[in-house]
Amino acid sequence: MTTRHPSASPTRIRFGSRPMIAAGFVKRQGQDELFDAVFTRAEPRTVLTGMRGSGKTQLAAAVAARCEEEGWPLVAWIHAASRKEILAGLYEFALRIGIDAPKNIPLEVIVQRLLDQLRSAEAADRLFVFDNVENPDDLRDLIPEGAGVRVLITTPRHFDWDGLGWLRLAVGAFDREQSVSLLCERTGDTHREAADRIADALDDVPVAITQAAATAQQGGYALSGYLDRLSHHPLESSMSHLEGANYPDAVGIALLMAYEQVLEQLRSKHPQQERIAVSLLGALSLLAASGVPTHWLLALDGDSDAVRDTLSVLKSASVIQESSDGDKTFIHWLQGHVYRETYLNDQKKLGEARTCAASVLSGIDVDRLENPEQRRHETHHLIEQLLSVTSQDYSHSLYSEPQVSSKLAETLHYATSLGMSQLALCLTDSVTRACDALGPHHPDTLTSRNSLAGSYRDAGRLDKAIALYEQILEDSIRVLGLDHPRTLTSRFDLAGAYRASGRLEEAITLYEQVFSGRSRVLGPDHRSTLTARDHLADTYWEAGRLDEAITLKKQILADAMRIMGADSPGASAARNNLAATYRDAGRLDEAIPLYQENLDDVSRVLGLNHPETLASRHRLAGAYREAGRLDEAITLNQENLEEFTRLAGPDHPHTLSARNQLAGIYRDAGRLDEAIRLFEQNLDDRTRTLGLDHPETLASRHSLASAYRDTGRLDEAIPLFEQNLTDFIRILGPDRPDTFTSRSTLASAYQAAGRLDEAITLFEQNLEDRTRTLGPVHPVTLTSRGNLAGAYREAGRLDEAIRLFEQNLEDSIRILGPHDPRTLTSRDNLASAYREAGRLDEAIRLFEQNLDDFARLAGPDHLDTLTSRGNLANAYQAAGRLDQAISLFERNLTDFIRVLGTDHPETLAWRDKLAGAYQAAGRLNEAISLFERNLTDFIRVLGSHHPETLASRGNLAGAYQAAGRLDRAIPLLQQNLEDRTRILGPDHRDTLASRNNLAGAYQAAGRLDQAIPLLQQTLDDSARILGPHHPRTLTSRNNLAGAYQAAGRLSEAIPLFEQTLTDHTYVLGPHHPDTLNTRNNLAGAYQAAGRLSEAIPLFEQTLTDCTYFLGPHHPRTLSTRNHLANAYLAAGRSEEARKLFGTP
Repeated sequence: MTTRHPSASPTRIRFGSRPMIAAGFVKRQGQDELFDAVFTRAEPRTVLTGMRGSGKTQLAAAVAARCEEEGWPLVAWIHAASRKEILAGLYEFALRIGIDAPKNIPLEVIVQRLLDQLRSAEAADRLFVFDNVENPDDLRDLIPEGAGVRVLITTPRHFDWDGLGWLRLAVGAFDREQSVSLLCERTGDTHREAADRIADALDDVPVAITQAAATAQQGGYALSGYLDRLSHHPLESSMSHLEGANYPDAVGIALLMAYEQVLEQLRSKHPQQERIAVSLLGALSLLAASGVPTHWLLALDGDSDAVRDTLSVLKSASVIQESSDGDKTFIHWLQGHVYRETYLNDQKKLGEARTCAASVLSGIDVDRLENPEQRRHETHHLIEQLLSVTSQDYSHSLYSEPQVSSKLAETLHYATSLGMSQLALCLTDSVTRACDALGPHHPDTLTSRNSLAGSYRDAGRLDKAIALYEQILEDSIRVLGLDHPRTLTSRFDLAGAYRASGRLEEAITLYEQVFSGRSRVLGPDHRSTLTARDHLADTYWEAGRLDEAITLKKQILADAMRIMGADSPGASAARNNLAATYRDAGRLDEAIPLYQENLDDVSRVLGLNHPETLASRHRLAGAYREAGRLDEAITLNQENLEEFTRLAGPDHPHTLSARNQLAGIYRDAGRLDEAIRLFEQNLDDRTRTLGLDHPETLASRHSLASAYRDTGRLDEAIPLFEQNLTDFIRILGPDRPDTFTSRSTLASAYQAAGRLDEAITLFEQNLEDRTRTLGPVHPVTLTSRGNLAGAYREAGRLDEAIRLFEQNLEDSIRILGPHDPRTLTSRDNLASAYREAGRLDEAIRLFEQNLDDFARLAGPDHLDTLTSRGNLANAYQAAGRLDQAISLFERNLTDFIRVLGTDHPETLAWRDKLAGAYQAAGRLNEAISLFERNLTDFIRVLGSHHPETLASRGNLAGAYQAAGRLDRAIPLLQQNLEDRTRILGPDHRDTLASRNNLAGAYQAAGRLDQAIPLLQQTLDDSARILGPHHPRTLTSRNNLAGAYQAAGRLSEAIPLFEQTLTDHTYVLGPHHPDTLNTRNNLAGAYQAAGRLSEAIPLFEQTLTDCTYFLGPHHPRTLSTRNHLANAYLAAGRSEEARKLFGTP
């Protein structure tokens, strides 16, 4: 989820609640210098220092007001009493101006993105005020900069601001004339001597002078009478020791007299309002010094009109103030301090004040608000209050009120559900305070900790979430008992975190316990019980335990229909979930009728144009797509795109998503030109409507790049992937999951382009970063290790690949369990590497084990089971066990036809595999018949230019060549080379393979003058693109040497064979099948050159190795034995030859 908020105005942004400027604001000494610094000299950093009550904030408010009056485009006011409050304020401002904030991106990253944007923006007058900074370190790396940006801070702290690069302006007391004039003018009393003595007693402190004038005027005192009351008040004040400032006692007395007078007046005239005033003052003195939302205070008493009247009285007495926008009410810090130190010095009264403050917070019900923006706004107010309560020492006692801790838990929950989890994580210290106040085992504390864990989870910090959930569950069991509903909820939440982190078996155990416990305690039909069953079924599905998932989902559908009705949204959702599980299990014939039923029901109940109808059509199209019924899938997706365009408009996100889906199906169907046009249109539209940096824009760029890659247009794909990676690093940072995924995708594109060194570098970096951020055994780390191993394998670095694959399998078994789908995938990868390394016995054992496990866990018809059977058949074929291979291929083809249909691309691919096995077994007529049928079907289903069609044409040509029908083979191979060069480009690996295959056919036809130039070009291109030691390069060199030998150019052939044998031995090892083949070829060349003394030892060594590693009956072993026998005959060693010819 991404949080993004448009600015209130396209040209002017006003952020934060600043105090209203007091009526009759007195111009201060240094005010002209301040205004000159901000408005004339554009001073970037100015700090107002001075004791509390000196008027710093009023001066800053005056600057902000003038900026607004002059139409500055940006004026922001941020409460800055702590670093977390500064971060929270800047984060909210970032959202306000439309900066993307994915919930998994830390607060600090979003704020830095804001600061970067400010730095790079065009010059404009912009003001940021940070009010009441307590510590300069709180502003570290958070100070806005940029052309036209001014930062103004207020602080009571006297640090070396000049040394830190700030223009420091000291704000002190009024001068005496200002004090006297203000007292006389506000009260209408011309007794200047009394005014002078009051000013002297109050040391000209602005907040005290202003309050004295208001108190005298409200009370109807002459200045002399006020002076008498001030002089004889019994309070013994500690104000002089506050903050290290030298306040005279009279300052505290003046502020206290204001409270006393207004309460006395209310007591005599409106007793109800006196009680309300005490509640208001108690709440305001303990809650955020930056102010409390006024509408919260109005709910403090059942009579909101009485509260409003009381607020008006307190404002007129200057005891409280309101913000310039009228949204907040606050009490000056010094006034609040005096109230706490005097009136609340009584424990009973403090307790009553805490209760009032707690009531204000607990009265906020975010759930009752229907408008999401209102809910978000109210939640932000709650976070703001709790942050202040946590940072204000005098407010900590509020956490001893269970209502406050309970509201803390609710606020964390609200924030997380609204996508504000990063903001919620600012409240970690608040949860700690609540634990300290109530104890870690108090029910409200457990709830707060649980909500905090949920915020960690939602923000993607699963390690923190799991550790906290585990601790909470342990405490809940001890405090509440095993079957308490809150304990079951704690177990449920921990299971969800385990599931999110890939620890599926642990999650399943907990979900099973929760389901059992809730069934027993709450009943089988309770909503919480049904929710637990839903999650258990989904986790079974994720773990590959599809039979168990389907059993539960059938039960869920039956219960939904029984409890809610067949046409209810709940029954529709349950039917969709069951269909999706059937689909994942490969049981598409059962999934499709359910999807169709849902589409029919939703269309009937909700109408053809309802969003859920369109979603149901999309799901059915997806099932058709997987079943290979591409024409039907395309028709449904085209309908959806037309409907979304008509109902929502061409630029609506749903329309763009529908276009993306249709493009994907076009790509599957081989209609690549149409797919790419739609992907290109989507990227243009998302860039235009959302901006270059929006996640959906990056996703569209990725889809287009993938389509380019799939069509072999790697030169166009790679720059897009590179741009995406650069943008992810800039926008999200280098250590975010999306950045890692982008890097992996680029690495895969490099790999596909044969740029293996670059691919391996990126894969290595990804593995290092995943290990550092997630740990060495996290499932995602295992995936990164597997990707690197695959690149090593492709580069011919089989020893390194196998070591990684072996480590992955070992870790997967230990972490995920031996039957997890990802474990089976790790085993399959290792088996494939063994096969490529010629370690066929080891490969076959693993493939056989995987086939057994897939058949048992997923069922005999699951696509993973069928694919596993095909992998085993491939290994049997490589080992020369052709009868077993053909038997499995035949069974696979039958099952794919039954499960997916005759025209599904997977079915056609496995028919090709069977044909290849027939060809290897010498059953060429059967092979050619299948290849011909397949090519016809590929052209009809995917089109004549689809990569699978080109591969099928090449396979048919190879069979024709094996049958000696070169007149049929060569035209197909020529067409393939032409098409691949045009579609994929001359340097694509498949193009090089096509050129090599055509050269081989020319050679077989004796057209060596045409074969040798093609083979030389292929070798040069392979060495340039893949590197001189890549296995494909070595194969190209081997083929060119063979052509030289066939042309009688043995002096050129033998050095190439020798070099290739040396390289194969180094790269693949002395016993790899390709190494054995090259050694056999070199021996043949030696024999042709009459160098029998060199040929025979090589043939003998090759025969020994083939017999040991491939088996005595492998085709390659038999061929090598025949070559050695012929060499013995040529050398006159007929007896040894006869023994070999006679060997069965």
